[in-house]
Amino acid sequence: MGCSDSKSADVLQPASDELDNMKARLTQRLLSRDATKTHSKNAFAAVLNKYPDAKKVFRVPETTSADTQLVDTKEVKAASDKILSHYMDLAKTADSNLDDAIQKKAEELKKQGVKAEHVKCYGEALAQNAVKDTDNKLTAEEEKAWKNSVNNITAKLTAAMNKLP
Repeated sequence: MGCSDSKSADVLQPASDELDNMKARLTQRLLSRDATKTHSKNAFAAVLNKYPDAKKVFRVPETTSADTQLVDTKEVKAASDKILSHYMDLAKTADSNLDDAIQKKAEELKKQGVKAEHVKCYGEALAQNAVKDTDNKLTAEEEKAWKNSVNNITAKLTAAMNKLP
């Protein structure tokens, strides 16, 4: 009986690998789209609206208050592109040394003054924004993979940041 259990585990393993590969490909594809850059700016604006102190960290003028103004500033574009590039880098390393890459990104963000709650808010908004975009035309499986990938990166990154002094 033990042999049949181990064989069924072996049979299940490739499906898991296939799902992980599909998640990685989908995440990389979506993260590199121009529309996702817009989603990133909107997600970043959500961070700034929820955490006004983040404006100082990301050098966004204090006088910029409305969502439309935030999204259109060069500071928001630069900061959201930077955070999105962190997610892209982590999605590319998802199949190798993800924990090491997460730790390095966490340290880098923390040194810049970024807080774990900023990353958490950004990641949650990014996951939702891309799914709501009707131009993406995601299948239910792709939507689930996208959310899982972004939420996984966000959870691991915020956990690593919270462990730092």
